[in-house]
Amino acid sequence: MTVLGAVLLGGLPLACDTGSEDTREDGGVSLPDASTPPDAGVPDAGAPEDGGSDAGTAELTVTVLSTGQATLEGEVWPYQLLRLEEPGKAPSYAQWFPPKKPGTWPVMVLTRPYDGIAWTGEAVDARWAARPNGLYLDDSEPNFDGGAHYIAYSQSTPESIAGESSIYLRHDFGVLAIFGRFYAGGDIQNDRDDMALGMRFLTVAEGVDRARIGIFGGSWGGFNALYAAVDAPAEVRPKVGVALYPLSDFEHQVNYLDVVVPSRVTDPVMRGHYETFFEPYSRRIFATTGGRPSAPGADYSRWTAAHLASKLEVPFFVIHEDRDALVPYEQTQSLVAAAGAWVSPLYVMHGAPADWNTSPLSHGPLVEAYVGAMIPLYLGHLLTELGAPAQLLAVPYLQAHLRTYLQDVRDLKRRGLDMEGAAPRLRTLTDARVVMVEVSTGRLVYGAELMAEEVNAVWGTPYTASTIRDALGVGLPP
Repeated sequence: MTVLGAVLLGGLPLACDTGSEDTREDGGVSLPDASTPPDAGVPDAGAPEDGGSDAGTAELTVTVLSTGQATLEGEVWPYQLLRLEEPGKAPSYAQWFPPKKPGTWPVMVLTRPYDGIAWTGEAVDARWAARPNGLYLDDSEPNFDGGAHYIAYSQSTPESIAGESSIYLRHDFGVLAIFGRFYAGGDIQNDRDDMALGMRFLTVAEGVDRARIGIFGGSWGGFNALYAAVDAPAEVRPKVGVALYPLSDFEHQVNYLDVVVPSRVTDPVMRGHYETFFEPYSRRIFATTGGRPSAPGADYSRWTAAHLASKLEVPFFVIHEDRDALVPYEQTQSLVAAAGAWVSPLYVMHGAPADWNTSPLSHGPLVEAYVGAMIPLYLGHLLTELGAPAQLLAVPYLQAHLRTYLQDVRDLKRRGLDMEGAAPRLRTLTDARVVMVEVSTGRLVYGAELMAEEVNAVWGTPYTASTIRDALGVGLPP
């Protein structure tokens, strides 16, 4: 399988020869550049920020816990494993791939809420790392009540993170993966602090083009990405963000669990699945807010779509399916209504009511069925926003998934649904820099040529590579 194929089909490590060379560091406040010895200095990490809307201005301490190299299909990518600290807050941890080439380069920030990491030196990480991947009692959470509440644990290695970052590394971007460590306990404020510390790190990291920072996350990681963008210091505020089916309003989420789910899920077994799955999330929400919105003293003022929209100054592309059973897509609708042009949605629609008693607890069947179309839509958006003017941008896709998605868009449009949100996303892939890579066959084709082929095949239109971009600028074919 090709490198891009591995990225597209499940985010797997990209090569069986992936390896690392780790070097322990003394704790310090300076960060080495990828091409210099580990003790090479960088600007003082303690300079206060002057931007983040909800972030503090306390001194930031950056400690390089270790350095290493990941090998992806014969190419070496140096990385650093970081502890980020600010007085009065728990440490945050991140993996940093500095840009390899001289000068300044774009950076992609990846929010990683669930990854198990074993290299922090903290007892809680060592205890979880000793467990095989699987389901375990949520027993590290401070408010754990001893009930049968399980969470999934899966350990990620520095090499696996390198593999999942490879699409950006191979475009010469730096990559910063910020870990939320859900399994270690905490609350939603702790998650927010983790992401804010990661963004603050970019104010002192070398080789970063601070005008070209992107951020990406999905689900709980989508919450992380949205709030990280809000809290980022002004000088490292992302240029572009992508959030897949993000949790954006915690008051709405609690109401969904307390009111909406019981009203539409009548099967007691399925309702029990909801209660078991969401209990660890509710506990973390209540630990920050003080309880349900109706509870005396509870405070959701910093955790709603209205608050988020009032602070958001980063354009986000959001994908959300109407049969999302985990984060209702109405949250994105509310965020779009509140944030205006800052949030551009792509709604994945069914056109028929769901049977919630039989619908799986997932973000929706179509975002999975269309994965080979959804990934190029958001990757194309990120790469074209962050890439250089003359840089070729390789975007992976699966032709069968793209064709099925376009056929469904066409059919739903014919039935009167508003599907026009697809047009600007398809148009992005006609950018002259985009080369599409079909991961199952290895075919390479310019994006404009591919979009003309696919639109013509589905709608029976006569577009060419030179006319499809202007056509999609008007909208989908009638």
